Formats: sequence, structure tokens, C-alpha cells
Amino acid sequence: MTTLWLVVLLLLLATLLCLIPPLVRRAAPAGPASDASVRAFYLAQRDQLRRDRQNGSLSADGLARAEDELQRDLLQDLALRQQQAAPVRGQRAGVAAACLLSVLIPVAAVLLYGKLGNPRAAADVSVMAGAAEPHAAETGDDMAVAINALAQRLRQAPDDADGWYTLARSYETLGRYADAVAAYQQVLRLFPGQPAVLADMADALLSANGGEPDANAVEAVAQALATQPDQPKALALAGMMALRRGDAAEALAHWERLQALLPPDSEAARQIQSNIAQARAMAAGTTAGSNRALPASAGTKAEAKPAGDASASAARISGQARIADALRSQVQPGDTVFILARPVEGSRMPLAILQWRVSDLPRAFVLDDSNAMSPDATLSRASKVRVEIRISRSGTAAARAGDLSGVLPDVAVGADGLELVADTLVR
Repeated sequence: MTTLWLVVLLLLLATLLCLIPPLVRRAAPAGPASDASVRAFYLAQRDQLRRDRQNGSLSADGLARAEDELQRDLLQDLALRQQQAAPVRGQRAGVAAACLLSVLIPVAAVLLYGKLGNPRAAADVSVMAGAAEPHAAETGDDMAVAINALAQRLRQAPDDADGWYTLARSYETLGRYADAVAAYQQVLRLFPGQPAVLADMADALLSANGGEPDANAVEAVAQALATQPDQPKALALAGMMALRRGDAAEALAHWERLQALLPPDSEAARQIQSNIAQARAMAAGTTAGSNRALPASAGTKAEAKPAGDASASAARISGQARIADALRSQVQPGDTVFILARPVEGSRMPLAILQWRVSDLPRAFVLDDSNAMSPDATLSRASKVRVEIRISRSGTAAARAGDLSGVLPDVAVGADGLELVADTLVR
């Protein structure tokens, strides 16, 4: 937006530079002689004529004709000098016109832009750019301002489905999952039963609940699959929710159907194959603890890695989580506890996340690839992370005033024996 106004200012200055100089340019100065000197010149000529008459070189009639001609010349010269003085008065008018233009042109430009232009265009473009590149400035003030501007515009134009969808995805980028759910509901109000939107809303609901399916998320996935049985994200979410409740057979049914839809050599297909292997092992009674898998915002979900994966077993962080004694009175036993690891640089999407209750603390924790939110964002792909604890009264992962937080800013993947303390009150 600042760049736009700088360009407008430069164009206005260029316009004024073209119009004003000709108006204020001074006319060429008149000759140095004054009216008195002109009259003195003609009086000298008249005296010379009279001397010629006295010495007889000029007749009386010739003297009269010469004086008449001399008088006409004098009057013509005086009139010409008055015309040459007129540009001085015209110059004053030009200066006045220049001052008027320097005020009217900028005012007219601003009024015309406000009437015919779109002052929100820069903010909307910023939001669209944020949706296309969600990790470019997720937590920056500029993106938050742009998202707020879009939300304000949608209050005035509530039937803009594309705008609501963009707003929902932007809220997810900021971790405002409850707001994202509300925006998805607006899209569904305008276009009921859209399978892809239902799956996106279910994903946001799961993220808001720390990966725990609730009735709304289950219903949204069921509606999406009823309308489009091959909806990829809905199939991935349905498999994940089935595995969480211990139904490995149903998880296999959903994931095997999804696997048939994916390109065989894709990363998503390889991840689903891993999930299928885990579900089969669980069905055979050889795998435990697989209900820790969490939802992702991509088209397929990341489940726990098979136990034999050596790289996955090395990519873990462990320690003890607790609340600072001085702040324990600020929380309730039922408040939600999030423990998560984020990349030190780049995207702020968590690489691993756990969800407990305050009543569970103090407690030992382990973060590894089984806690991943996306197959493309795991601890095994990072070297250093930022480990956080957040105690949320609202139950959402996004920080709000009154929450407690604590941070270990630069932790090497593989670290053990960490002391993670919620010791800061969010204001």
C-alpha cells in the first residue's frame, strides 16, 4: 500500500511540474528606458525642429507637420510600453492559477480514486498472496492486517464465497482454527454440501481440538464421503479417525481406497502405504499406541511410523513438562495443554504436537514423528526446533490473552531430559 501511494505522489508531482512552470515564468523585461526618458527624447527632437525654424532651414508649415508627426510617434511609443507592462499583471494571474492547480489536482485525484478505484485492492491482493504462499509471512503484522481487512469486507459483502474460503485458509495459516471453522461454515451456507469444503472444515475442527475427533468433525467427513466417496482429504481423515478409535479394519478400507487414487510414485502414496502397514499390524494385534496420530492440513495424513524405522526412532525429543508454581493458580484442571515443536526458521507449522489437560501435569513427554501433523513436516526432517508448552483456556492452539506459555528456543532433535516449564502469562 505504501508503494502505491508513493507512485501516486510521484505522478502528481510530475503533472504539476508540467503545468506550473509555464504559468509562473517571467516575461522578458522591458527596455531600461522609463516613460520620462522617452518624453525627454521627443522634447529634444522638438527643440531641434524649432531651432531649424529659427535659422530658416524649416518653414512654418514644415515645422507644424513635423511636430504633429513627432507627437504621434510619442503617443505610439507610450502605448507600446504600456502593452509591454501587461505581462506583469498576467504573471500575477499565472502565479494564482499555479497555486490553485497545486491544490485542486491532488484533491481531485484523491476524490476520483475514492469514487472509482478500489482502496482495498492492495489488502485483498495481500490476502490472496498469503493463501497461495501460506508460509511466506504467517505471523507477520502485514498478513494479520490484510486478513482483518478481508474480514471487514466480507461483513459488507457476505455472499462472496471465494472471499470466505480465502479467509478460512488464511485463519488456518495463523493457527486460528475456530475462526477458520466459522469461515468454512459461511462457504457452506452459500454452497451447501461441497465435499472439499466439508473436508477442509473437518480438518480445521480436528486442529482446533488438538487432533481429537468430535461429533462435528465426524459428521463433516461423513457428509463429504456421502456426496463424493473418493474425496481424498475426507478419506484420509476418515482413516485417521477410525484408527484413533481402534477400528483398524475401517481405517484400512478408507486408506486402501485412497491409495488407489494416488500416483504410485508420489510421497502421499508412500505415506498412505506406511499408514496401511501400521493399520494391518494393529489389526493383527502387534502394534500399540497408534491412536496418537494427528491431523494434517494436506491432502493425506501422517500416522505413526512403523516401529522398525531407525531414523524415526532417532528423531525424538523428550523431557518433563510442568507449570511454574507461581502461576498454577492461573489455570484450571480442565484447561488444555499443548506441547509442540516448531522449526527454528521458516514455516511455523508444528512438526510434532501433544495435547493433554492441566490435571496431567507434571508429566514426562516424548515428541517424535508419530506426533506429526503432516507427512511433509516431521521432526526427522529437522535438526533444531523450538519446543513450546501452551496452556489454553479456550482449548485452541492459537495463543490468547490469559494463556500460559513456555519456550525452549533452540533444541537439537534427539535431545533428552528437557525441562519445559509454563512460566509466562500471555497478555
